[in-house]
Amino acid sequence: MTTTSVIEFSVVADTGSGWVALWDAASFVHVTDQGIWEEELIDVDETGHVADGHLVPLNILSDGRYGVRVRFSAEAAPVLDEREAAYRELESDPYLFRSNGTVHVTGVEYIGQYEDEEPPQAFTLPTGEYSATVHMLNWEQEPGMLLSDGTAAPDALPDFVVLIGPISDQSFRRDEVTFDDI
Repeated sequence: MTTTSVIEFSVVADTGSGWVALWDAASFVHVTDQGIWEEELIDVDETGHVADGHLVPLNILSDGRYGVRVRFSAEAAPVLDEREAAYRELESDPYLFRSNGTVHVTGVEYIGQYEDEEPPQAFTLPTGEYSATVHMLNWEQEPGMLLSDGTAAPDALPDFVVLIGPISDQSFRRDEVTFDDI
């Protein structure tokens, strides 16, 4: 019997720049000031970091605070659990993601390594090239998860689940807006 090793982590990411991203730390070590950040990320295009697999956008063109769960398996494509699948609203086409071992999930404005800032929370994913699919969940539709004060219940689903697994014969999305239906 073959066992599949799954890595999973969750984070809450804030953005005032309109989108969140899963990004490879090694690909952005040179981004050390605002000028470099603007050059690299202000006008993201289809031949830049998204196409190169350095970042996966979780971009719904909206500022906010988003819960993100990342599920990874190198052996077999991970899947949504039953509860996540029941409240999935949108699914992206696959993105190429290249991990050099350390990844972050932050608002796009926090991509880079700035001397005067605390580094973002880091997570470990094995080095390699993978397929990443972003799922947006409508957790508010699950009974009891939206509290009367408008906040999420402690056990509410995240806003996004990113599934990262082996590459199969496929083409990859290059658009920084994650879903066509936004």
